[in-house]
Amino acid sequence: MSEPLRTGAPPCDDAPDRTVAAELALAQNARFLERCSRLAGVGAWEWQAHSDALVLSDSACELLGLPLGQVPTLAALLLRFGPDGAAMLDAALRRAVADGQGWDVELPCDAGARGRRVMRVVGGLDGDGDRVGVVMLDVTEPAEVRAELERTVDRLALATHGGGIGVWDLDLRAGALAWDDAMWRLHGEPPHGQRIDLAAWRRRLHRQDRRAAVHALHGALRGEPQIEGEWRVCWPDGSVHVLRGCGRMLRDGGGRPLRLSGVCWDVSEERLLQQQLAEQRELLEVTLQSIADAVLTTDAGGRVTWLNPVAQRLTGWSAAEARGQPSSHVFRAQREDSPEPLPDPVQRCLTTGRPTRMPGGAMLLARDGELRAVDDSVAPIRDAAGRVLGAVLVFRDVTQQRRQFDEIRWRASHDGLTGLVNRSEFGQRLARTFERAQRDGSHHALLAFDLDRFKLINDHCGHAAGDEVLRQVAQRLEAGVRGRDTVARLGGDEFAAILENCSLDEALHVAQKLCDALDQYRYAHAGQRFRIGTCVGVAPLDSRWPDAEAALREADACCMIAKEQGRNRVQVWAPDDATLRAHQSEHRWATRLQQALDEDRFELDLQRVLPAQGAEDDGRLRGELLLRLRERDGSRVLPGAFMPAAERFHIAPRLDRWVLRQAVALLAQDGPVDVVSLSVNVSGLTLQDAAFHQEARALLLQLGPERAAALCLEITETAVITRLSDAARFITQMRALGARIALDDFGAGASSYSYLKALPVDVLKIDGQFVKALMTDPLDQVAVRSFVDVAQTLNLTTVAECVETPEVLLELVRLGVGEVQGFLLHRPEPLLQLLAAATEEAASSAYAPISAY
Repeated sequence: MSEPLRTGAPPCDDAPDRTVAAELALAQNARFLERCSRLAGVGAWEWQAHSDALVLSDSACELLGLPLGQVPTLAALLLRFGPDGAAMLDAALRRAVADGQGWDVELPCDAGARGRRVMRVVGGLDGDGDRVGVVMLDVTEPAEVRAELERTVDRLALATHGGGIGVWDLDLRAGALAWDDAMWRLHGEPPHGQRIDLAAWRRRLHRQDRRAAVHALHGALRGEPQIEGEWRVCWPDGSVHVLRGCGRMLRDGGGRPLRLSGVCWDVSEERLLQQQLAEQRELLEVTLQSIADAVLTTDAGGRVTWLNPVAQRLTGWSAAEARGQPSSHVFRAQREDSPEPLPDPVQRCLTTGRPTRMPGGAMLLARDGELRAVDDSVAPIRDAAGRVLGAVLVFRDVTQQRRQFDEIRWRASHDGLTGLVNRSEFGQRLARTFERAQRDGSHHALLAFDLDRFKLINDHCGHAAGDEVLRQVAQRLEAGVRGRDTVARLGGDEFAAILENCSLDEALHVAQKLCDALDQYRYAHAGQRFRIGTCVGVAPLDSRWPDAEAALREADACCMIAKEQGRNRVQVWAPDDATLRAHQSEHRWATRLQQALDEDRFELDLQRVLPAQGAEDDGRLRGELLLRLRERDGSRVLPGAFMPAAERFHIAPRLDRWVLRQAVALLAQDGPVDVVSLSVNVSGLTLQDAAFHQEARALLLQLGPERAAALCLEITETAVITRLSDAARFITQMRALGARIALDDFGAGASSYSYLKALPVDVLKIDGQFVKALMTDPLDQVAVRSFVDVAQTLNLTTVAECVETPEVLLELVRLGVGEVQGFLLHRPEPLLQLLAAATEEAASSAYAPISAY
């Protein structure tokens, strides 16, 4: 207060002196108090309620930012504390006057030039009157510290609560342990107070972790700067959780420990995840250690970070030596056919960010200089955001596989016996050469070889000797052509060659040289020497052919013609060669016959065979079955056109089987048509066919001897000549099953009569050449008469073919021929048509008596 304090004592005699002295003392005290207030930052003011008078000290003016000596109104002073603060202080002043209640608050204050400050305002009634004294203290700095502390505490509480962090405090002097709510939850219990004794905490620890936790606590007491560790706690529900804790020791000025404070948080999930990651890493490492593939990993810069044992073995680098090295130094790849290095696949993968691999045929150059064939793949290693962290290179040693593959590939394109290219590879090379001829007009040649007398080697010396002959022949053929030419074994004893950029004349010269070389070759075995020889067909390979196969067919045809015309010959293709055209025609017929058999386009005609001596046709069916081919356009082809090809290409047995099945099926039927005799032709090749013999026996056994008696198998005399023993055995078997046997074209051979002694036949069919000129040639008459005499002597039936005039028929009757066949009596008709007519006639005959009645 700036005013001097006045005292309320009565005056005395020396009052003036005493008054002056008192006033001086009061003034001195006032100045002292003012200095103390200013030094302490305290300001005071007083408000008198009844007069509304306001008194301020100088220090109060300074605190409020007012000029010294200026006394504001109470309302103006209170507004320095803001509207809310003014209202609160006004109410406090009134309440102090009314009931003497004081107050102690902190309020923000506008201190003028000093800015916003925080004032501690303490007030109360001064004595028994209506004066209220107020003291103010600037507590701006402590308030800010306290506010920051509160904010820090709030942030800490938010952090601990949000992060599940529990706070604990151990008072070492009192031995009291305090937990916050989070600590209780970390131990699986609801919060129930802040105090817990050390023994209760120890009981909550996992039995195996108690000693370590207590040891860590003792370590902090012994002077260690902090306590930190992990331990397991057992929850009331039986589950086990892992807590991580840390704390610091607080000490007094003498270094004596006062309290240990710290925090805990649950790391169970992290430890479980770490355990799973460790297990997976261990599993991965064990897997990578044990797999047969080599694995190499790098960082984003392409430097090696890890190799498994297989990679270490293949590269020659240990994991420690390779770590940090560029991948191209450890994995050195080069081409199979040259030492040229290949680009580093790891760098390419890291640059593009995509999986990659080296081209086929890559080789790995190991640290020790050894080369290995490898197959590899490289893929980038990415993090969750897709950034490339490195690359993993997986490769394997495929040296053995590649060697096996090369061998398989070689075997796929070469003949295993001779080492020459095989048919498949030859076909591909032939196609490529033909395409080049079409593209650039170049001229090449084809040679087709077929060995002579090779079967003799196999039969007499065995197949091992035959294989040796084939190998030696292959060597001589390869030696006789140029290096760029191709010699192939097509199969068996058939070979072929492609002579590139070679004219037909030059090819003829090469073919003759090879033919002569094989003619001079002799194979020695067991003291014997065998001559082989070969036939060669030569054909041009150029753009005149529609395809490469056509050229090869022409060469094959030339080779077959050379074989037919004699051994050890060369036949050159010529566009106007009649023999070649005939051979090709037979080849085409072979294909057409196979297709006709597959499509069931064969049909049967029947030509009647009738008694010669005036007996009329009694309507019963007897005759010879004749084979016909129905073309796709509906035309019919006689056997004379296709049987030579059928004989040549061994199709005749299939045709004979088909005819025999039809005949047996007809004889097995029960119907109005009475079949007395059906004759079926059997070719010479069929006599040698064991499958036909077996099927014929089965069919006749099924048919039965009674009906089999109507079947007559005709065998030509020329077929008997070539296979007399086979023919005799077949005839005996068929006759035993009830069938009859006819010797067809009898008289055509020079020794016809001698065969009759060895062959138990039933019918002699006189060759048509003796019948046609019977009326004009006396020798034919003598021959037919002798045939009839022999047949009668042997009790055989005679049948004359090619009866075309009445005169010939009468002469045959006079000579004693039993049955006749020819155009005079009946022209061949389709069998189905004859059967239909016979069925209709039989039906009409059955109804004729009823109609007459």
